[in-house]
Amino acid sequence: MIRLRPFKRQDSEIIAGWLTDKKGFMKWCAGMYRFPMTPQQLNERYEEFCNDDNAWFMTALDDSGKVCGHFIFRKADCASNSIHMGFIIISPQMRGKGYGKQMLSQALKYAFEIFGADTVTLGVFANNESALGCYKAAGFIPTDTEKECFEFEGEKWDCINMKANKPV
Repeated sequence: MIRLRPFKRQDSEIIAGWLTDKKGFMKWCAGMYRFPMTPQQLNERYEEFCNDDNAWFMTALDDSGKVCGHFIFRKADCASNSIHMGFIIISPQMRGKGYGKQMLSQALKYAFEIFGADTVTLGVFANNESALGCYKAAGFIPTDTEKECFEFEGEKWDCINMKANKPV
């Protein structure tokens, strides 16, 4: 079972290690982060947001307490009490084994029960079929909003928006 805790600076060494493949890196990070990213650069990037009361950096741990995933929550809209998830990544060794769905399910539970969100949104690359299936299995549905497109090394990446609503 996956459990979540706040991100710690030492987590960045593990997370940066997952981002060694440029194409894989871009699938998860789009143009927000520079490749390659060192743990120090990841921590510096996060320090920009450390005093932001509307951003929460979370780390997922497996049963043994090993770091296996990471994501960011940001308050998207205070009026509608919506939270946006971003930079969602799971350890390459754990992909395809159900850990991503568990992490996303725990993230939704946190968002709804602890942070009081009514809706959780995220953007996902439509080209990343395994991630798209994982988000759907965790309870996210595509929205009707338009797609964003990114061009990376001659390949087009469509980003679609998804959301999950608080259970009634």
